[in-house]
Amino acid sequence: MPPKVTDAQLGDAILESAKHGSFPQDEDVASATVPSSALPKLLEKVGRAREDAKNEVRKVSREAASDVDGWISQARKLQDDIKHSQDTAKEIVHNAEEGKANTLQVQDAVSKVSLLQTEIAYNESLARVIEQLRDITALLDSAQEAAVRGHVMYAIERLEDVGSALKSMGPFESTRVVGVVKSKESQLRKAIIETVTESWNGLLEIDAANNKVSFRDAIERETTIEINAVVEQLTKLGLLDDFVTRLSRDFDRTILSRRLVIGRDQVVTAFEIHGDDIQLKGPVNDGSVRVTLEDIHKIAEYISTRLPPSITLPLSSKLVPAITSRLITHYLLPAVPTSTDRVLQFQETLSYVLGLVEYLDELGWSGQNRLTEWVDKSAEIWLAKQKENAIARVQKLFPKQIKVKKTVEKVETQVISKGDALHPAQEEQDNDWGAEWGDEDENAKENADKAPEDVEEVDMSAWGVDEDESEDAPKPEAKTEEKRTGDDEDAEDWGNDWGDDEDSKPAPLPQAYTKSPQRKTNGQPAQQPLIDQHVTLRETYTVTAIPDSIIEIILQVIADVEILNSPELVKSAIAPASGGLFAIPGLLLAMYRATASVHYSTEIAGNMLVYNDCERLSDRLRGFIQEQAEKDSTSSLPKLLRPSVRLTPKIEADIKTIDGFSRRAYGREMELQRQIIKDHLEDAQGFQGCTNVPFATVCDDAIATTIDRIAEVKRQWQKMVSQRVLVQSLGSLVSTAFTKFINDVMDMSDIAEDESRKLHSYCMSLATLNQHFQTQDESGESRDTASLYVQNWFRLQYLGEILAGSLADIKYLWNESELKLEMGAEEVVGLIEALFAPSDLRRRAIAEIRRTSMH
Repeated sequence: MPPKVTDAQLGDAILESAKHGSFPQDEDVASATVPSSALPKLLEKVGRAREDAKNEVRKVSREAASDVDGWISQARKLQDDIKHSQDTAKEIVHNAEEGKANTLQVQDAVSKVSLLQTEIAYNESLARVIEQLRDITALLDSAQEAAVRGHVMYAIERLEDVGSALKSMGPFESTRVVGVVKSKESQLRKAIIETVTESWNGLLEIDAANNKVSFRDAIERETTIEINAVVEQLTKLGLLDDFVTRLSRDFDRTILSRRLVIGRDQVVTAFEIHGDDIQLKGPVNDGSVRVTLEDIHKIAEYISTRLPPSITLPLSSKLVPAITSRLITHYLLPAVPTSTDRVLQFQETLSYVLGLVEYLDELGWSGQNRLTEWVDKSAEIWLAKQKENAIARVQKLFPKQIKVKKTVEKVETQVISKGDALHPAQEEQDNDWGAEWGDEDENAKENADKAPEDVEEVDMSAWGVDEDESEDAPKPEAKTEEKRTGDDEDAEDWGNDWGDDEDSKPAPLPQAYTKSPQRKTNGQPAQQPLIDQHVTLRETYTVTAIPDSIIEIILQVIADVEILNSPELVKSAIAPASGGLFAIPGLLLAMYRATASVHYSTEIAGNMLVYNDCERLSDRLRGFIQEQAEKDSTSSLPKLLRPSVRLTPKIEADIKTIDGFSRRAYGREMELQRQIIKDHLEDAQGFQGCTNVPFATVCDDAIATTIDRIAEVKRQWQKMVSQRVLVQSLGSLVSTAFTKFINDVMDMSDIAEDESRKLHSYCMSLATLNQHFQTQDESGESRDTASLYVQNWFRLQYLGEILAGSLADIKYLWNESELKLEMGAEEVVGLIEALFAPSDLRRRAIAEIRRTSMH
């Protein structure tokens, strides 16, 4: 049980809380409950505390009474001071109100004074302006009077004073009275300018109607008017440059242009100088550069001796550029020689030009630097004109020279093996017409590549071959050619078998077959001993005059280089440009290649003509290089200027480019003809149903038009290309036709008996194309060389025999003949299945063919 809290303790706690706001520290007191019985005690205690506080206040009041009286006295004094300050403030406000009125009166008085001062200043300035206007009017009157009396310079000076005075008008410059004065000044200035202009025109008279110009030092009017005075007057007026410009334009139109510009009639007008006059008089008798330069000299002398430097110098800056431009355009550029014959004359012309430049320099004229630069660049200009002339000459020659046809012969002696063929026909058929153009089937090519051929003696007479070895030389029986690859193959494919490359193999001789070749000996190609012999290859073909024309221009270029470096011309101004002439051959050859498609487009078999011309051009260029190298070995020219040194690398590169260009032209023509032949055979639609009417007629026409097309191609080409190219090209086209026909037959899954006979007749018809490959041997006997040039010739023959034969015939051809060299076992089997109905005989024949093909 908590201890009991007394009433006294509660009263003390409440009293402390009221007096000091403190909280009881004793927890019992703080938590005790105040009963109603304790209230009297509490009130008593509070009342006693209140009485103690009052007594203490009274005591303190009695002790501080004297101090309070002082405070009361001070408060009353402060109230009096406040009242006095309020009265003073009211007085100040009253005085301030009275000051505002006085200030307004003062400001009004100040503004009135300022206005009066402004009026006085305006009146003073107005009086000053009036005095200035009076002075300006006096100056204008003086200037007008001086102008009337002929004292133009004095009048101009007075006008300058008037102008300066008018600029000092300030705000009065825009007034009406000043405007009147300015108008009067402007009118007077115009009058003076008219007077000066009249004097100028009188001194420097341009009579356009009579093509006459007169320059005078002075003229007599009311007074003597001198040119120097007029120049000074125009300078003062700031008009001299305008007048000089107009003079240059009038003089150029009246005299210069008529003398320097060559019109459509190729006539220029001469002039004469009499005293102060220069006038046009009739055509020029001698329009050479020298005479023209002399006339320019005369004109410059005429101007410089009759006009003061103050006119001639600015006039020259306008006339000389016009003179220079026309002189270069109409005289100097045409005077640049297109040949070395006129080099000395051109050198003399350059000397005359430099003489004119020196004379103009002596006169102090300006604008002739372009002439000096032109002389310094005369070598470059000459070289550029030579190139331009060469190209223009080629452009002019090509359309004419392409119409000129001629037959040329190519002759070359080579050391070859006796067993070689003059034309690598089999190799070309394998490697070029089939591999490059993709017309022949791959199986046929693979079989042909593996098949060496046993041949008899080569027919040399048909190819223009002269045998240099004795008649007793042994005759080989067989020759096997290895298939070439890469560049060697490409070169021979395009007829480049002339031995130009030292590393290339000698050109083989043509081979003619008299019997079916034995393709294998124990599965390996038969080799024959090779015996070297010297043969001379000759062939003719048709070319245009273009190649020889290009060579002529190149030879002329070489001759020009030698002439320019001769003792007579080596010190000429254009001699340094001689080395640049070596660029012309390349430009000509590039121009030929760029324009060939246009020029040859109107010719029949134009691509073949391009091929021939390129062959001719390459041969001529090779010969030129060899001849030039021999010639330069004894040449006195510096090494860097020798044609063999400068041109050989470029021409060799050009020859390669031309050879490539010719191959592309040949390829385009061959591809075109192949496509035409394929299109003819495509009309037959694979020869399916070739016996059905009316499709049989379509098939017959396809074969006939193909044969006729090949004959037409031969007719177009036989007088154009060489015999070698002709037979090779025809062989390729015939091979294309055979390949297309053979593939179509091979693709037929069922061939009826009547279709077989019809297809056999087509084989026989196509075989008549051998007429295009007939040659004559030394005895005059005709020999068939179709198998030499047509890759799949035997393949077509065997196809015809299969179509017309029995199973026994086919087995014989396979086992005893050489069918297996031309066709694969599955190809023969496919034909047997298409031709013969299923039977035990067919089955055994097929089995035997497949079995024997494995050996």
